Amino acid sequence: MAIKAGAAKVCISPTGDLFPFGTFAGADPRSALHDDIYTRAVVIDNGETRAAIVNFDLVVLPPVEETRKIIAEAAGVPEKNVFMCATHNHDAPGTRRRVQHKDSPRSDAERTEKFTQIVFEGARKAAAQAAQNLRPAKYGFGTGESWINVNRDKQFEDGYWMQDNNYARYADKTLAVLKLVDEEDKLIAAVLNYGCHAVLGFVAKDFDGKIKVSADWPGVTQGFVERRYGNDAVCLWTPAAEGNLNPVIGSGVFTYLDDGYGVRTNLPDGTAFVLMQSLGGQHAIDAIGVINGITTYKEDMDIASVWSSVDLPRQKAPEGADMAYNRLLVDNIVPLGPNGERPEKKLVQMIDDPEHPYNMEMTLLQLGDVAFVGVPNEIYSEIGRDMKAASPCPNTVIVTHTNSNYIGYIPDKTSEGHLVFQAYGDIKPAACDEIIVQGMLKLFEELK
Repeated sequence: MAIKAGAAKVCISPTGDLFPFGTFAGADPRSALHDDIYTRAVVIDNGETRAAIVNFDLVVLPPVEETRKIIAEAAGVPEKNVFMCATHNHDAPGTRRRVQHKDSPRSDAERTEKFTQIVFEGARKAAAQAAQNLRPAKYGFGTGESWINVNRDKQFEDGYWMQDNNYARYADKTLAVLKLVDEEDKLIAAVLNYGCHAVLGFVAKDFDGKIKVSADWPGVTQGFVERRYGNDAVCLWTPAAEGNLNPVIGSGVFTYLDDGYGVRTNLPDGTAFVLMQSLGGQHAIDAIGVINGITTYKEDMDIASVWSSVDLPRQKAPEGADMAYNRLLVDNIVPLGPNGERPEKKLVQMIDDPEHPYNMEMTLLQLGDVAFVGVPNEIYSEIGRDMKAASPCPNTVIVTHTNSNYIGYIPDKTSEGHLVFQAYGDIKPAACDEIIVQGMLKLFEELK
């Protein structure tokens, strides 16, 4: 079935009256805008049905049921064929799903509701414009590599695990691209997929000392590619399995004391935003290489989507445990004593919670010979690798932060015993690899 494709992007930056604007996890509020954040939409129609892929330059998706309905109605797409994700951008303001900073000058409810409505309207406009821009198209798929990520789980000299660059552990370098062009081979859209956190501007100050809203390095990448191809081409970036992957530069700096103890150190003001431009540009060049390398196209595309769920084992903190302090202890963020003495690193021991498994929705969007598998949570890179290896579709793309409510990290079985902060979430670490792989295979079986 021959296809038509259209794409669009719409700005969803907070208005000036919303600043200072909190993000999440207790981070200091953002007091200005560094660069715009967007929602991007790609709509594909094969004459019988339509699908939409939509991303948001946000840390997590806005309220999922409302957002999906808005996109479906605006683009004329069945709700089950709406495949949406957040770029997991840590520099974005939160929607009503996130608790905002306590020092905001207006109430959390008022500010977050206003921004949520900006995001809803942006999603509606992007989906509608992408549908209006539909024109005859063909597609191709290709992969390459981008070496901008690194595994971030590292064991320090004292035996504890923290966030730091670990070049010896696995980090999937695969950069996958779905390319859509028109009848004249002009780029309509490129859907990118890569595993790496967007965290360079998370708690970083710009040269003027202000913490700012930004689309982080994926925003740089998307804008770079769009400018390169022009003609309203859209570059839509999606996060792969990145639960243990950080940017190779700038996301964490340690000062090592003489005994090997690592203390987190802030970068000089403005540095993170320079690194953001550099890393995003490098990733864009890698993406352009893959895009230009795709020269074989198909004009026919079957479109199908299935949803299913799996139960994941859960854990909980013991009653009365101070998990906020535990988080600081894990990453050596608690200040040293007046004589340089370390705080006692007595970490919380989590408890299995078998009576309350977490029901995680998984999705599969099949676009011709390309399969997009959606997982709402932050799975480790090794789980994504195993999913692709087990998939019956050679062109399988694993996308995280998708379609459903987010709950947190899912460390893989090779990371058992690594007491990084990701190990203290609701999902029991090192216990979900095979469950998730089997959940994906169940999706493919249902698709048949």
